[in-house]
Amino acid sequence: MATLGIKRAWVARVDSNFKVITGVDGINGDVNDKDGKFLIDESTSYGLASANMTNLQGALSDIYGSNKIVYKSAAKGNVQTVLTVNHLPAEIKQRMIGNQSDGKGGYGITGKSNSNNRIALLVESADAFDETQPVYVGFYAAVVTEPSQNMATNDAAEKRTTDALTFGHIERGDDGFGKYYFSEAQGFDKDKMFGEIFPATASSATVVPSK
Repeated sequence: MATLGIKRAWVARVDSNFKVITGVDGINGDVNDKDGKFLIDESTSYGLASANMTNLQGALSDIYGSNKIVYKSAAKGNVQTVLTVNHLPAEIKQRMIGNQSDGKGGYGITGKSNSNNRIALLVESADAFDETQPVYVGFYAAVVTEPSQNMATNDAAEKRTTDALTFGHIERGDDGFGKYYFSEAQGFDKDKMFGEIFPATASSATVVPSK
């Protein structure tokens, strides 16, 4: 289905069992947080600019027999999303990347991604010809990186950057990387969708990722 625009996204830290982490070790870093999700929209982050999903399927290879192509061998894609946000809150962004806080407002630059810091993602768009019908793409877990940043001087124009984060998605058992959801599809249930992408919360005491 073709889509129209991008409205919002939700992210959450998940543990090694793909369960949402709440409390102080969750995405919001708040001991009183019982939900574990952060909504990215115009009110929290000045809105989303794009979600560029690539390698959703792998390349095909030709299998020859009897002088003909008799089969197509299908490789698995290295699924990833580049999420571009106008202005993520600094602490939310650092928790998504998995950078360690020093407790004094600083976050370490180690030169290495935190592979144990996993983030679930759900993005909302709309049907290209009926914007009242949401379309969703959800991914169960990813390691999030920000490979580079470029700051430039203001001149006749302001040089404002965006937050461009790369999600390297991870498969969840036999479930694959994630799912498409279409609100107009028979049987669509928004609560069940959230339950699939962001399964029941885990105790923050069992957390692997660092803040």
